[in-house]
Amino acid sequence: MSRLRQLAGVISLPPTVAHEATHYAVASLGTDDAQFAVEVTGGRAIAVWPPLESTLLRVLAFLGPTLFGSLLAGVWLLSGASVDGWRLIAAIGLAMYTIPSPADVAGALGKQDVQQNNE
Repeated sequence: MSRLRQLAGVISLPPTVAHEATHYAVASLGTDDAQFAVEVTGGRAIAVWPPLESTLLRVLAFLGPTLFGSLLAGVWLLSGASVDGWRLIAAIGLAMYTIPSPADVAGALGKQDVQQNNE
């Protein structure tokens, strides 16, 4: 089971890094304290930042990958390109990049504990 978990971590790392890098890039617009880290051996990446004062920037920081990924998926669908072969693998990666985590949704809504303590 350990090998399977490691393989899943390695396969999911590229879209995860892109997803977290998008969070970091947007959050960096509102604070110099945003941080981004990648743990290759554990197959995870994380972006963290202090609570943002702007509600719009907070929503964009937490849902940036979802919004950008949805835009990319929409352009792809409108282009009429088929989803087969390598494009299928790219579509799966785009879906992994786009889907928000429960923490992303909670953060966008201002429902995380650190956000509640600062208001």
